[in-house]
This record gives sequence, structure tokens and C-alpha cells, in this order.
Amino acid sequence: MTKAKLTRRHTRYGAVLGAGVIALGALARPSRVFAAPLAARQSATTTANVVFRGAGFSPLVSRVVSGETIKITSTARTKLHLVSAPQAPQPVTLTVAAGGRVSLRLTKPGVYLLYDDVTTRFDRRVGQVAARKGSRQYPLPAYAVMVVTNRAGGGIQPTGAHVNIPDTSMTFQPWVTVVKAGTPVTFTNNDMDLHVVTASTEPMITPKSGRGEGPLKERMSPFAPLTLPAHGGSATITLNRPGVYHYYCPVHAAYDEAYHTFQPLKNFGSYPFVMDGVIVVLPNYSR
Repeated sequence: MTKAKLTRRHTRYGAVLGAGVIALGALARPSRVFAAPLAARQSATTTANVVFRGAGFSPLVSRVVSGETIKITSTARTKLHLVSAPQAPQPVTLTVAAGGRVSLRLTKPGVYLLYDDVTTRFDRRVGQVAARKGSRQYPLPAYAVMVVTNRAGGGIQPTGAHVNIPDTSMTFQPWVTVVKAGTPVTFTNNDMDLHVVTASTEPMITPKSGRGEGPLKERMSPFAPLTLPAHGGSATITLNRPGVYHYYCPVHAAYDEAYHTFQPLKNFGSYPFVMDGVIVVLPNYSR
């Protein structure tokens, strides 16, 4: 399991949330959690399978090697119009017929936020997606994250190592943080509410370590929760193992296992946005 060093002691509340990964409004089933490391060598001929189940994608997060084929299957009764957020390394526009399947091949490393443009919208000001009001699945957003790396597990440009929660939107900004292993990431809460940063444990796709082996599905790497008091509270986490870490605030969001997506809770000031984010940890060869 991934170990994290914290600069702030956990409150009793945060520790309770971290035990068994408890989200308000939804209780995750206890299960063994496996790490999802970046692989040292990968084949570019394997295939990853992602299924859209009418409201969300399974798995929600995938980590693939550049050039691999991603097959997207829809079990929905209506067509899926899949587009990429503006910051994607290469634009994606796909239409999947009801019950159909398409293939997607991403050749440029980076983080791709894909969403169903019919039921979900992208907000440029906030930098993330939210369900369209009046859509058939409101307030559940239909989105998927594709993290594309080179065969060595890198190829993505690191970002800053600071995540802010502004009092104007109550969301994690930036939504995607990319750092090298061993780089401290600091969260600062400038909002009036307490927030908790908790690692999501929903399944993800990650490549196997051997050449010629296809991707597999496993649980994401966990880390101890960070409690961020209101009005400037901060905490720092250091992730030493390369991989993808999807996190959220369990006070204001919950993962819905039935629909394979996150549900914003109505006590959330920025409802219907989901209070979540992604940290990509790259190999650090200088260590």
C-alpha cells in the first residue's frame, strides 16, 4: 500500500472517514486494495475495454500506454456522444450507437477528460464537468479519465504541486495535478466549509508490467485522508509510488457503484459539480 507523509495531524473525523473508506451517503464494501503502479515496459498492441453503462463508465479511470487501443462499449438505450475537455492533448469526438462499440487510439501522452456531451457539460471557469440540468441522469455526470503515458510510464509534463479550494466554486483546482514521485503536493482550503481529501478506491485499468501483456483492472492506490479545516486550512501529501490517484471529498460527494460515477451531495455549495480531482505521479529517475 502507498504510504503518505502528512504535515498536519488527522482530526478524529478524518481518521474515521479513512477507516474502510466511508463516504457520506454511500458505504464502500470492504475489500483488499491493490496498488496501480506505472509499468516500466509496455506493449503498444494491447487493448483496454471501457463500458458505458447508461450513466457512468466502468472503469471510470484508465491508464494506458500511448498507441494502445481503447474499446468503448455502450449498453445504454440511447446513443453516446463522447467528447474531450479542452485541455486534452488531442481532441476526441466519438459517437457510440445504442448498444454499439467504437475503438479509440490515443497517441499523445497526457490526461484526457472525456464526457457524454448529451447528458454532461464542461465548465471552463471551474475546469471540470457537471451533469446537464434536465438530463435523464441528473445530477450524475457521465465522464471518464484516460491517462496516457509512454512505455516508461512518463511522457507527461509535470504541473504545479499545489491544489486550491477557492471560496467561489468549492472545487479542487486544478482538477489534474501531475508530479514526479516524492514531490510534496499541498492542498489549501480557502472555503468556509471543512473538506476532506480521500483516495477513491473504484476500479481502474492499468497496464501489466510484462511486454505483450494486456491491461488489467484493479483497485487504485490508497492514501490516508487529509482533513482541511475551513478558512485557510492546509495539508501536504507525498506520494512515492508512481501511478494514478483519483480523490474526492466524501463530505460533498459519493461514488455510486450502481451507476459507476460520482454523485454530488445536495449539501454541496457548488452542486451539481462533483468535488473530485486526479493526481498523476510519474517515475522519478533522479531519486
